[in-house]
Amino acid sequence: MWNKGIEIYVQEVLKFRRALNLTSIDNKDVFFARFIEPSLAMAKRMPEKGRLLDVGSGMGIPGVPLLIVRPYLVGVLVERRKKRAEFLRHLVRILKLDAEVYDADINHLPRLHVDICVARAVTNEGRLLEMCGPHANQGAVAVLPVPYASECAHVAGWSMTGEYSVPVGSSPGDSKGQIIRCYHYD
Repeated sequence: MWNKGIEIYVQEVLKFRRALNLTSIDNKDVFFARFIEPSLAMAKRMPEKGRLLDVGSGMGIPGVPLLIVRPYLVGVLVERRKKRAEFLRHLVRILKLDAEVYDADINHLPRLHVDICVARAVTNEGRLLEMCGPHANQGAVAVLPVPYASECAHVAGWSMTGEYSVPVGSSPGDSKGQIIRCYHYD
């Protein structure tokens, strides 16, 4: 059974997918398996409360599903493409999420003071951790979905705390599956 908020989110993405070039997927079950399930797997590895930064939020993956299932998180969704940022604002309004949306490059924003950093397919994890570092509070965590073949990033200030498999079946089209890698900001 899908969460009502997740159901509305998926409907909105599929409704606007062509106009905003969000995804080629037009089937809600495939969308759920490809994007929602991995996002929910990330939720299991993060705190219940805090400020969540989603870098390159795009259509809202993984930030929006995480904000739906973790209602005590405050979202900071960063998307430099203006039309997609406006779509994220639309989602925040209709889903009544506690979130702010920035249509800017993460590197050009003032310090955002976040406790959790997430992203999907923005850049390699080392570069992503470098981008998050200036915005992370001491003790922040980064929870990142990465391919099995990737090596752990070594970035000043961040230390890896765990690596968790995401079942291969949850990502159709990705026969190798992925892992969730967690980091702590010292």
